[in-house]
Amino acid sequence: MMQNELYDSIDKLLTDLDVPKEIRALNRELAEVSGHPINAQNLWDALQSSGFLDVLVPESAGGAGLGWSEAWQVLFASGRHGLPLPVGASMFARAVMTSLGHEPSKQIITMSGFVQHGPDGVMLVRDLPAAKLSDYAMVQDHDTIYLLPMSEATLTPAGGPGCFDGQASWPRAVVNQSVVGAAPRGLLAQGLAVALAAQMAGAADRTLAMTLDHANQRTQFGKPIGKFQAVQQQLAQMAEWVFSARMASQIGAQSEDWQVLPMPAAVAKTQVSAVAVSIAHVAHAVHAAIGITAEYDLQLYTRRLYEWARLGGGEPYWAAQIGQQALSRAHMLDFMRQGVFQEV
Repeated sequence: MMQNELYDSIDKLLTDLDVPKEIRALNRELAEVSGHPINAQNLWDALQSSGFLDVLVPESAGGAGLGWSEAWQVLFASGRHGLPLPVGASMFARAVMTSLGHEPSKQIITMSGFVQHGPDGVMLVRDLPAAKLSDYAMVQDHDTIYLLPMSEATLTPAGGPGCFDGQASWPRAVVNQSVVGAAPRGLLAQGLAVALAAQMAGAADRTLAMTLDHANQRTQFGKPIGKFQAVQQQLAQMAEWVFSARMASQIGAQSEDWQVLPMPAAVAKTQVSAVAVSIAHVAHAVHAAIGITAEYDLQLYTRRLYEWARLGGGEPYWAAQIGQQALSRAHMLDFMRQGVFQEV
């Protein structure tokens, strides 16, 4: 367990909030409605009043003026508690709004850098993270940034039970009224990639801790199942994946301000998405049937791993971005030595 003042503060806050209990309350409401937003204000108000959501906002705009390297602590902790809210997206959205000369919104903001266009100017966003829990969606189309109200969206559920993501579409009139400015292409996609990688690293860490505890407590044939070589091999491989996810997510969060470093962002999302599903698979294999029960907490974290791995561009998309950048360089050795650690 890490020792960091920022991490320890938000970890205590989320522990006191009893996030698993809150998630189950949201799941019950989710089962009762379809295509409509869900009220997550209880969790959000606690985060809002804590000030953690303004980590990336400059001091001149009332924020902490810190960078992604510090924001990583907040995102890792939120992932470790399985928080389904778009914490990273909202943090980054506030910084983007400030950079464009706007007052940072205090609402719940989800994010996407991938849009499609339908008939009559409709804007469509598939796989929108936490769409059912959000007030607004910040999306980017080429170099234009929009802040679209979820209350004006046609929302279609995505995923299975317990999934808060969705597909959203807005009519042209709403889209035209929601422009907030221009930014370099790919900015939102890269920021969301860094945020989701950090959150996945946290969820993976909690999943490993739960799996180790279960393996040491569950007995079979007179001894803990963690004493069996086959299980030990699975746990060792899982631990390697979890710590590789942490390191990759920290590579993505190197920036000392709110700006995103494109290649580190791509590396982070590629690697963490690549191992997230395998981590969840091993956790459920070791836990066996109890791991998929609604009463047991494991599924609260593995659901997030499965979802976040594909959201914001999965492993194939971000690996392709790395490949394209590598092939555009005259010398591959220069890319290997420098490309990951600076903008290219």
